[in-house]
Amino acid sequence: MKILLWGWAVMLCALMLTFWFYYETVSEELTSSSRQNTTRLLKFVRWKVSHSPEVPGTSSFQKEITELGQNLEIRITYIRNGQVLADSSVSASRLPELDDHSSRPEVIAAEASGVGKNIRYSKTLKTRMLYVAQTMDKDGEFIRLAMPYSVIGERLERIKLHFTILLLVIAGGAAITLKFIGGRTNAAVKEVSDTAAAIGEGDYGKRIRVIPGGEFQGMADSINTMARKIQGHIRIIEDQRNQLDAMFENMKEGIMVLDPKGRIESVNKSMLEIAPQTRDMIGRMPLEVLTRHEIQDSVDRILRPDNEAVSDSLIIDLQDGRSMNVTICSYEDYKSRRKLILVFHDISEVRRIERILRDFVSNASHQLRTPLTSIKGYSETLIDNPPEDKAILAKFLGTILDNANHMSKVITSMFALTRSEYSGKKLRTSPTDLSGCIRHSVTNLVPAAKKRNIRIESGDIPDVQVSGTDEGLVQIFDNLIENGVKYAPENSLIRVEAEIDDGYVVSRVTDEGPGIAPEDRERIFERFVKLDENAVGGGSSGLGLALCRSLVRNFNGDIWVESPVDAKTGTGSSFCVKLPVTDG
Repeated sequence: MKILLWGWAVMLCALMLTFWFYYETVSEELTSSSRQNTTRLLKFVRWKVSHSPEVPGTSSFQKEITELGQNLEIRITYIRNGQVLADSSVSASRLPELDDHSSRPEVIAAEASGVGKNIRYSKTLKTRMLYVAQTMDKDGEFIRLAMPYSVIGERLERIKLHFTILLLVIAGGAAITLKFIGGRTNAAVKEVSDTAAAIGEGDYGKRIRVIPGGEFQGMADSINTMARKIQGHIRIIEDQRNQLDAMFENMKEGIMVLDPKGRIESVNKSMLEIAPQTRDMIGRMPLEVLTRHEIQDSVDRILRPDNEAVSDSLIIDLQDGRSMNVTICSYEDYKSRRKLILVFHDISEVRRIERILRDFVSNASHQLRTPLTSIKGYSETLIDNPPEDKAILAKFLGTILDNANHMSKVITSMFALTRSEYSGKKLRTSPTDLSGCIRHSVTNLVPAAKKRNIRIESGDIPDVQVSGTDEGLVQIFDNLIENGVKYAPENSLIRVEAEIDDGYVVSRVTDEGPGIAPEDRERIFERFVKLDENAVGGGSSGLGLALCRSLVRNFNGDIWVESPVDAKTGTGSSFCVKLPVTDG
């Protein structure tokens, strides 16, 4: 709108300059034309006066001048040495009262060049006049004509009035036209401005629908095209951002993003599970959250301006026992500032498996060395010096068989324990008949118990379903009852019973053995722990209770020992297995 107003103002200035130039030109032309006409009349009057028989200064001469001026409708003045001798517009009686005219500009000019002209205000006639003077034949005498300049002024005033009206009409029409055009332009500019502002605020679906007039159609089409392209690009960016957000939040690895100063900028959900305290530590250093100087040292090293390394990898152990492989990599943001991404990969399971493997190899080496040595020694004896006595030969072969059976049992137990620990919580449990599994185990151990005159008695066992597997439960009770048969004295009793306790079933295998000291009640569930080393000869591997504990924990249960059962004699042990009851 301002541009249109400036244009309107420039147009008015141009019209006024044109009027002024035209007015000045017409004024000069009219004045020049009047002077030319007056000059012609002056020549005529001079000729008329010079051929007149009347003598200047007489009343008859005054009368002749007056009649001639009235006929020509001009003022005629006859001057001699500055004195007015005759004037067509002044009575004869007033002639002496007139001022000396020798100082009049036209008279001075006529005296100098023969003809003089001047325009000025006449005090005598009280109006503006055009004066033209010319010398006569006698020295000091002049004839002067005067025409009212008001005639020219009136014509100029009429021209000025007409041009002013025309100027006002043109200015008013231009103002109305500019107002109409300005309204359409403002509407178009507002539509374009509102659309651009909406696009700037994020409304990329905004379009310029209607443009008054066609002046801004090209710009509107360009803005609409730009908006469509921006909308397409924004959609692509949003899709990519949503993909990255989904990956960021659902990765199993913990992600921690650090700003250029090494402070925590954001973390994902997995990182909050690894270190819940991180939720309230945004803007803090990693050292304040994880209390591991190795990570902070690596972060500080990578963020140093003079450092060329852009990544690092290290393994740390957290306070809760988990092991993390931390990968640190850098990237530059839109301001070319270096930021860091820390990826925490939980390798606790991998290290646990590695530890199990090392323990397996170590334990296998330890447990198999003695029977292997025995088998080797007896085998070499049989080969080098075979005994002739069949009883001795049978004894040697029996020893070899016992050690081989012991080795087989050790290896079988180790594999069972390793498989149980590896399965862990991944083991799929199902509702399992507890009483059926206990009856199966009792049946399995009755023959071994009879050899030592040990009676196995089943007490009250509720008919319920527990969380577990048939194979696992049978293996648990096989080991517990077998230990009772092995360590209990001959002609004793082993009792198996169970009871429901607040959503769980607590099963007890009670024997009349020597009992277990308080300091050994927890240790006996560790690997290769045997309170009676003499039991090795009977085939004990030291892994049975460790396997029982691993299986029970996989079934979301617990196992412990209560000993002694008989406080007076200090004998007897009761192994308790607690398993959750499930709906069948």
